[in-house]
Amino acid sequence: MSSTPGGAGLRALVHIDRMGPQYAAYWALMAQGSLPLPEMSQLLVEVTPSNLVFPIGDAAFKASAVQSAGTLVERDFGLLELHARRTDTVLEARDAVLRELGMQVADRELPRLVSSQRISALEAFHSHLFNKVRRGAWTLPGDTLSIVEVAPAAYAYLIANEIEKATGMELVRVAGTGLFGRVIFAGSEAQAEVAERITEQVIASMSPEMQVRKGVN
Repeated sequence: MSSTPGGAGLRALVHIDRMGPQYAAYWALMAQGSLPLPEMSQLLVEVTPSNLVFPIGDAAFKASAVQSAGTLVERDFGLLELHARRTDTVLEARDAVLRELGMQVADRELPRLVSSQRISALEAFHSHLFNKVRRGAWTLPGDTLSIVEVAPAAYAYLIANEIEKATGMELVRVAGTGLFGRVIFAGSEAQAEVAERITEQVIASMSPEMQVRKGVN
């Protein structure tokens, strides 16, 4: 992760072009501010120290017509969420954030897969335990769960949105703050296999080589 002389670090910079229905509803559930809607474009910025979310948010709001579901400020890391109906509006906000930090897209920390697990034919008692911590869909006996853990944490949101679009699995929980991010989906065995491939593809797509190919700067 690159940092400025003052110690600012860009842990994650995530642009989601189109929010899926479940994913948008999940953010609406957690929202402290404006409610995002399906098909909106979204920007997630994870920084250190955590209080940096305030000046970068100020820069984004003054430069573009974005709205925010809120900020999450922890001891070490801060997360800023921004969204708008138009992708170019969100990208304007991204550029304003980068100017405020004195950084470029290439300065963000890249995601890495910490763990990937599949739990097949979920037992009833086990499904109850997952339902205690769910923020989205119920898990049911017989479900197959796909559980992904990534770092930095904010990339969990990108993975969650891509898994929803590719598989149609039920979104159980996304935790995108702290040291690690976690995604839990419920569905069939075949869907879980696709989810695992999507996770690998998302992480691979963030590599410097792929970013150059896509013209991201």
